[in-house]
Amino acid sequence: MKMSRIEELDTIDGEVFLLRPSEQSLALVAQAPVNDHRPSYMQDQHVRLRRAMERAGSADANWLGLCFDVPGELDVDAFHRAATTWVRRHEVMWGTFREDPQDTDREMTRHAIAPEDLSLTMTPLGSHPGPEVNRVLLEHFSAAVDPVDNLGYALAGISGAGRSTIFCALDHCYGDGFSVLLAYMELSALYAAETGGTPAVLPPVTGYMTFAQQEREDAQQYDIEHPAMQFWADYAMDGAGEKDGFPMDLGIPEGERFWLIPMSYDILTGEECDRLEAIAKDEQATFPAVVYAALAMAARDLAGRSAYRFLNPVATRTTPDLLPTMGWMVNVLPIHIPVGPDDGLFDLAREVRRKFREARVCEPVPALRVVEIMKEAFGFAVEGTHRPSIVSYLDGRMIPGQEKWAQDRFHGTTGQGHDDDVNVWVNRTPTELYVMCSVPQTPTAVENVDRFFTYASDLLRGALAR
Repeated sequence: MKMSRIEELDTIDGEVFLLRPSEQSLALVAQAPVNDHRPSYMQDQHVRLRRAMERAGSADANWLGLCFDVPGELDVDAFHRAATTWVRRHEVMWGTFREDPQDTDREMTRHAIAPEDLSLTMTPLGSHPGPEVNRVLLEHFSAAVDPVDNLGYALAGISGAGRSTIFCALDHCYGDGFSVLLAYMELSALYAAETGGTPAVLPPVTGYMTFAQQEREDAQQYDIEHPAMQFWADYAMDGAGEKDGFPMDLGIPEGERFWLIPMSYDILTGEECDRLEAIAKDEQATFPAVVYAALAMAARDLAGRSAYRFLNPVATRTTPDLLPTMGWMVNVLPIHIPVGPDDGLFDLAREVRRKFREARVCEPVPALRVVEIMKEAFGFAVEGTHRPSIVSYLDGRMIPGQEKWAQDRFHGTTGQGHDDDVNVWVNRTPTELYVMCSVPQTPTAVENVDRFFTYASDLLRGALAR
């Protein structure tokens, strides 16, 4: 899988068909009373940040999606049936949130309908060449993916000559990065079944809103005495004088945000990954730890940092019934890696491995529950328009269905927005290790992010030459 912006995709020419929740479904949602499902920690914080960004005159890169090819001309009716089955399968897709514009501090309320009342309307959008398809989809998707007073998702099909493409876009309230993989697997299986292939056998699934209520209930057992609170406090104290997020200068004045652009960096080939993994094992480290160690050394050598600091996402899909759940099911671990002037790559890799092991104490405690506790205990508050930057590592070789990604031209897609930092996704596949970033569009940021990952790549290849 590659991650791309829609406007940068090599999209086929063809007839465009948009699928959105029907007017009847939207009317039912508008009339739906408050239910007993509170938003998850992630949903609540996400929408608050989005609204805060809007009040500040900025756009938040708030949605994500996917696209993949299917053979032949698009069977529009089969696509409609497959998509309907899919949205009715996942509880999170049945509802929306509302907020009181007069009370921005109050928690949002959840309003949902029964899955059998959820229907989709197919709208033909005409025939377009590929680049124009991208523009049309971006316009419609950007308008659709708002989870407040709206079912914030949309699908589209492009019917071409010899092959077709299915797209899906959803606000982050409805899914996370793993949800993108899940949606590809399920939509492709359901479409194949509807067009006469093997019947789709999908596993039982727990709804995300059901999970969110249990997560909130469980979180109440964690108080200021929990070891995770001390770990987060130590992270904050360790960071005195150290910058979180991307370590190099981005050319952004204090308080400003710039439009994000996607950047991709090739780090290692698949064969180089395999060799480096064997060396890492001999050094009592792991392959991901060596990669993070190279980033830490780049922070030291290029930016003069004495530590590399970031938040690392971890999945909260801890049971088989949660694995196929559409929803934002992640927590983040605070990682602080001291970097001494003489530390080598494998010295640091062993330290990274130890740091991640220590950080596991934070896995069961939602980071936003930590914020709640810290706010109560110390008056701590988070800036209304600040989304912490992350550094994520995904080993795609472990994902079921990855062997079909290339033939189906499966891409993850992201929305557009403003930020003052760089999010980093490190992805390993059977054929390569590459990095995707969302980079503020300043000359300094573009140059320095490229320098950073080129340097890290050179460090890793240098380890192979020893």
